[in-house]
Amino acid sequence: MKNFRIQQILIVFLAGLVFSCSKDDQVEPDNLISENVAVVHLGPILNEFTNQQTRQSSDGIPQCSEEAPGFAQISLTYGDAETPVDVIVEILEDENGLFTAYDEALEIPIPSGSTTVSVTLNEFLVWTNVDDAPGEIIWAAPKDDSDFADFVDNPLPFSWELRAGSKTYINVDVLCFDDRMVNLFGYQFFDINPEVIYELCFFANYCSDAGRHYTANYSLDLYYGISSNGTPLYMGEIPVTGEDGEFYADPLCLAIPGPQNDEADDEPYLYYEVTLLDWEGNYGDANGQMISGTWSWNDISGLLNDDGETSEYFHAFINCDDDGTSGPIDSDGDGVPDPEDNCPNIANPDQADEDGNGVGDACEPVEGDDDGDGVPNEIDECPDTDPGVLVDEVGCESIQVPGRDIVVLNDINIFDNNAMADPDNVRFVQNLVNYTTSGIRNDSDVVQIDRGRNSKCFGTGECNESQWATLESVMSGEGFTVETILSTSGSLTSIPGNVKVIFLVNPLVQYTVAEINTLKQFASEGGRIVFVGEYDTYYGPGIALENQFLLNMGAVLFNSGGALDCSYTVLPETSNRNHPIMAGVGDLTIACASVIEPGEGDFPLFYDTTNTSVLGGVAKIDTAPISVLKRVSNSKYREVNYDQSNSASASGR
Repeated sequence: MKNFRIQQILIVFLAGLVFSCSKDDQVEPDNLISENVAVVHLGPILNEFTNQQTRQSSDGIPQCSEEAPGFAQISLTYGDAETPVDVIVEILEDENGLFTAYDEALEIPIPSGSTTVSVTLNEFLVWTNVDDAPGEIIWAAPKDDSDFADFVDNPLPFSWELRAGSKTYINVDVLCFDDRMVNLFGYQFFDINPEVIYELCFFANYCSDAGRHYTANYSLDLYYGISSNGTPLYMGEIPVTGEDGEFYADPLCLAIPGPQNDEADDEPYLYYEVTLLDWEGNYGDANGQMISGTWSWNDISGLLNDDGETSEYFHAFINCDDDGTSGPIDSDGDGVPDPEDNCPNIANPDQADEDGNGVGDACEPVEGDDDGDGVPNEIDECPDTDPGVLVDEVGCESIQVPGRDIVVLNDINIFDNNAMADPDNVRFVQNLVNYTTSGIRNDSDVVQIDRGRNSKCFGTGECNESQWATLESVMSGEGFTVETILSTSGSLTSIPGNVKVIFLVNPLVQYTVAEINTLKQFASEGGRIVFVGEYDTYYGPGIALENQFLLNMGAVLFNSGGALDCSYTVLPETSNRNHPIMAGVGDLTIACASVIEPGEGDFPLFYDTTNTSVLGGVAKIDTAPISVLKRVSNSKYREVNYDQSNSASASGR
């Protein structure tokens, strides 16, 4: 890597910031450094490859700008009092590379009676120069708790000691900046090292024991190194899959670095693990099959064209012959290879095609029902429903069909021992876990309760195994095994096949792209997700997390705040709405619930005592995988001015 010296720069995000200063003002006086100060200079070192955990977007991977660096925006603190310094300074260049120009703000005073002072760099951004003012951000130093931290040697924040009377040059590692991925930089650091990134595209087939070939759905883990002990680059990446006359999986394209540690071209430097995932309607259960291997630079470069762009996919074969050429692909097993089959996914061995339109009779749409959902075109309000999706009387996917939904309940007390003394709460829980789905998890018999992610209530004892003992006993009585899990950021990338329901209880650590996609896959297989939120004063920043989670799951429903029916309150049966989860439920007991605002396609379960505000609902989700986390807009969580005269009490909050 080419190292550039750059002056130590304090970087802060400031909206509409304008900086102007003459070059004469930025020249540091020679030999005029006082013994009671030290001067900092920062030197960016650019790493141009980036963790593309959020790739898979049609917008492409982040590219380095060809614009020259002009200014550095710095945010640092110094001394025991952690005195802040926020400044933008010009970036200069000489035969030794880049460095930040002199600025009085970067003259750090040395405490009386001391010869050194501690300095911590918290944020660092590099801007272009437009008419002697900052133009746009082109480089950024990632923070140590961000997705991009592993791609630099020294992520922010970091500290060092400044000596009195010295000029100190500090290197700061930076990456090329893409404002679409700003949340992945985390924000902190120093130094800039240019590195080239390459796009690797991946595709997989699965072969059954009988030799039949299928397009595969899979999870890809990629490490820098020769085993899973290496540096993780991607974890749980999943391709976009679907069915459009036939099952398909888009190539999974990732941004990867070239060799970083002087590996020879024929030496492996990347290690991958590919785990086959279930695909109902295609090949069915995956049975945990996995392949692994390594790539050298020769392997990678062989897939690239002269411009360094992908020209060929890496094609993996799971349970196939080594070269994947055991025979022509025949997805429906009717003896006709897919390229020649007029119904490649539905058996049509005689290739009957009465109307001669090239579509076999076996998969010809039913006259008057183009999407084949059993609802005639003239009353079908959703004429393009995916094959196999259960629909309501007007041909739209029914929110009352388990799977593809999330049950949202913004009150933990509905499940505590006090509330569970109410037989109607017991019936409510029984309905939550006892349901029939067309998915492969219909016969699963495990309920997981995730009390990890710094759960707001678990640490207080309000939703631990003791306070929710009756809840767990009821589910056990229904034949389910109840398991507590403690997920952490990035850990929820696999849900065992025997799990039918998972409770996400008051999490305070956001879910990653891979985790969102895992939960989407779980829901698409008929698994039920129950998100247990809370009211704003109790749950605080968790509400924004809850709404971001729902948004990224493709839901419209969100937690709008407030606190209704506090202390233990019995909701009248008139508050209930007609849904299988509410079947046989009379008057539920709750204590301080936040308000839910449903959107189109969402379904209310029950309202407050005045029958005006939704307190429990079912959110319809989009099971298609995502590639980038969406941010919640300000309008997604707003204060709701309800009368809270009966708000939080010591009992039932």
